[in-house]
Amino acid sequence: MRKVIIGSIALLTVGNIFSQGFDTVPAKSIFIGTEALNYFITYNDSLIYAYQDQIVLLDLNTFKETRLRVKSSKAQDFNTYILKFKLLSNGDVALINNEPYLTIWNPVKNSKIELPFNIEYNKNEKNNLFISQLEIIEDLDISNTAKFIFTKKHITKLFLNFIPIEDHYEYTILSYPEFKKLITLKEINFENAVFSPDDNFLIFKNTKYIEDSNKFYGLTLYDLNKQKEYNLLPNTTVIDFDTTKSAKLLVASTEETGTKIIDLKSLNEISTLPISGYVKFSPLENLLIVEGNRSINIFDIKNKELIATYLGSNSSLSPSQTYMAYALSKNFASLSREILIINRENNEQKRINLKEDYFVEDIQFSKNENFLIIMLSGKDGYKIEIYKKSP
Repeated sequence: MRKVIIGSIALLTVGNIFSQGFDTVPAKSIFIGTEALNYFITYNDSLIYAYQDQIVLLDLNTFKETRLRVKSSKAQDFNTYILKFKLLSNGDVALINNEPYLTIWNPVKNSKIELPFNIEYNKNEKNNLFISQLEIIEDLDISNTAKFIFTKKHITKLFLNFIPIEDHYEYTILSYPEFKKLITLKEINFENAVFSPDDNFLIFKNTKYIEDSNKFYGLTLYDLNKQKEYNLLPNTTVIDFDTTKSAKLLVASTEETGTKIIDLKSLNEISTLPISGYVKFSPLENLLIVEGNRSINIFDIKNKELIATYLGSNSSLSPSQTYMAYALSKNFASLSREILIINRENNEQKRINLKEDYFVEDIQFSKNENFLIIMLSGKDGYKIEIYKKSP
């Protein structure tokens, strides 16, 4: 049965049942300013976030901090800052800064493995009598199982050391820890590349340009084991895609043909939903969330049914999928002053009122569902609000 929940109306009717829902009390507020990344990750009973060249592990029970500076010894006075960080399948965290420098951090032991990439190593010059070549690694990524390193290299050739004769990018996949060159790709969007959770595929969206329409189309999967490319969804513009953590399913939402669910083993389409938007699988992988301009739609994957629609944005399901939190706003790109938390089993609700209007960057429940963490951005930069569930 489909449920439609209109946040602004529902809030007027639940005043007597707030105490039965996900009641919260403010636990901690963290101001991290403008020089920060607009996302965080939950890690066991902790929170990990980044600002400037610092990565911070915050214990949610004690609020004790563990910090690490992400900067190579070769950087010296170079102004470094973290570009991205990601949780690897073994529980380590990969950290990449703007040198780019890559280190793998174990937050529990507070130990790290430094890879050779740094501001000095990344630059390579080759010269002969007439032709000089400059190679600079401009960006890096590491796969989820730390099996592969992905590099973006800018290559420039000069005649007589000042006349440009060639300028292009080279994208290389290296084995780790051997650093053996496995695959070289050209003409891709590095920033759009995503490794599947099991590292079987490297996935790109909108890689094929059709001149007549002046648009990019398609979804490309590169099989890293077979070294074979698969072009899915031709002549369609992909809005967003996601994979299940088990690497069994892929979902891609398109402008032209709705949302497609694809079996990652056979690469066959198993379902089509007549709606488009930003997509993500639920923690238990039995639900699919499709967010439109101002609606959050939840589909049952097995039954291919729309089971609920909420009016809001930036949704997050708790690990057990009992609770759902989202921002009440006109659309996903507008300011918000309220967060709604819903018990999906009985539709009981709780509201969090923010002190002023903010853009909601991210909402997540802790692994044990005792905390709700919200990242906000406003005129003074980013801040994180942590709320603890009342007994």
